[in-house]
Amino acid sequence: MTSYDSDASWPSQLDPIPPSRSGLKQLAANIVLGVLVFLSGAAVMIYEFIAVRFLQRNFGSSLDVWAAEIAVCMGGLAVGYALGGAISARIFTYGDANPWRFLGKALAAGGASGFLIEPVGDGIGEWLIHCSPSWWHPLVAAFACSFIPLVALGTVLPQAVQIHVKHLDRAGSAVGWMAAVSTCGSIVGVLTVALVLLPRYGVREITWWTSGALFVLGVFTAIGGRLGCAKKAIILFFAFYMAMTLHADAAIIFEQYTMYHHVLVEDNAGKRILWFDRAPQSTMSKKDPAEGGFEYTDFFHVPVVLYPTMTDVLFVGLGGGTGPKAFLKDYPNVRVDVVEIDPVVVRVARDFFYVPSSPRLTITTADGRQFLRRVSKQYGAIIVDAYASGPYGAHIPFHLATREFFLIVRDRLLNGGSLVYNVIGVAGGLNDRLLSDMHTTLKDVFEQLFVYQAGSSLNTVFVAQKAEPVLTGTARSFFNQSWPAGPWLQCPTDPKELVNMAQLLLRQGILRRQILPMRLTQMSRLQSQPQKGKLLTDDYAPVDVGIQTPR
Repeated sequence: MTSYDSDASWPSQLDPIPPSRSGLKQLAANIVLGVLVFLSGAAVMIYEFIAVRFLQRNFGSSLDVWAAEIAVCMGGLAVGYALGGAISARIFTYGDANPWRFLGKALAAGGASGFLIEPVGDGIGEWLIHCSPSWWHPLVAAFACSFIPLVALGTVLPQAVQIHVKHLDRAGSAVGWMAAVSTCGSIVGVLTVALVLLPRYGVREITWWTSGALFVLGVFTAIGGRLGCAKKAIILFFAFYMAMTLHADAAIIFEQYTMYHHVLVEDNAGKRILWFDRAPQSTMSKKDPAEGGFEYTDFFHVPVVLYPTMTDVLFVGLGGGTGPKAFLKDYPNVRVDVVEIDPVVVRVARDFFYVPSSPRLTITTADGRQFLRRVSKQYGAIIVDAYASGPYGAHIPFHLATREFFLIVRDRLLNGGSLVYNVIGVAGGLNDRLLSDMHTTLKDVFEQLFVYQAGSSLNTVFVAQKAEPVLTGTARSFFNQSWPAGPWLQCPTDPKELVNMAQLLLRQGILRRQILPMRLTQMSRLQSQPQKGKLLTDDYAPVDVGIQTPR
């Protein structure tokens, strides 16, 4: 087989394996080449993760957004591989250029264009969000903000292979070795961004550090080929950096990208609002931190009507802490546990929404389902108000909306206790199919189900009660005559009866929420005209995919 010595064609200050140099210098040059390939592979995955975080601001974090970014990432790398191969072939054919200089340019271009991921993603997303919703919007935004840096980084691997290979009979070994190094870099990049960077730093900071590191590496690699190129690259670096730092909004008092959300706190017209991406999560009156919440949070108090003597309540999802604050204020004998997956949300709730430090309040940072599986404690009420964000609004995390999850919840409820579940949607309107599926699934697990509709927002609240029969004398009955000294276990219960029960508890001073009897009349159409839906299971729960439209 014919062999060739690539060094004869590439006179270079950084040529990795010149015949006249010692083996140590050859080894050092190859190590430098491997480090560059490793870091470019890591940067690819970091860019993919942070691009999704920026896209969440307008499109959320559902499967649609992840699918769009992954597709763009694969497409960008494919184009980069092809382009890098063409560059390498041209360099070898003409044999009069320093291949390290082109490799450095690719790294510098990847770093420089990385600084544009946020402003481009923000700008395109802001424009698309005002158009009619369509499945391809996240794909267009992902392409606009991350395709160029991924193409630039994709050219690194074939160029590195061309530099490294010395003989045609060793080309396969060179390709395999470089591909392995690049893949290992991607693995480290995934673990680093998910486990080290995102829990500790903002996504914008990670973007600057990653892009700046790539840019500097690219400049130092290319500087041996042509100094003028490095000077122009440095000027572009500072231009992009200054453009990114010129951002201010006087109404925003806190903003941070986390592993789960773009968290933003805004003061507006006497109210403080917590936003996840583009969806408002909590409101609070600045004059009275215990007031000003959304209307649907009033339905959180329905379990008190069914179980007036409950002593323990669990909230899955903290947000601005509207529910926990109200329970601490209204029910002095109730202990409140909260499980929240995002530690930044916990800090924001403490610092900006004045969730108090109290011996009756315990906040745990964990996934709600994992928390419930690990604890043995039983509650009088479990209130689920946990949401992620998708391209067309907030959506329920699928693993918190299945029959298997509801069975776990049921085991953690005292007899007579209730699950309260907030769903964004209206029967016959937005998310109609989801509401029917939730109704069918909850009815399959719980003995009693009430469905309420908020009047001022698109929120439907399910209240599902565990009401097992109790032994009364020699007969098994649902009725517990000790109410209100114990749980109400009569099943079924006329929803109108709950109104009378709430009024009685108000007169006795057990219930503090004066508006609750009126809220209990706001029944959803699902209460009287339930639609047969599909059973949501761990195997089938498409609650975070696509747009839920009316039938």
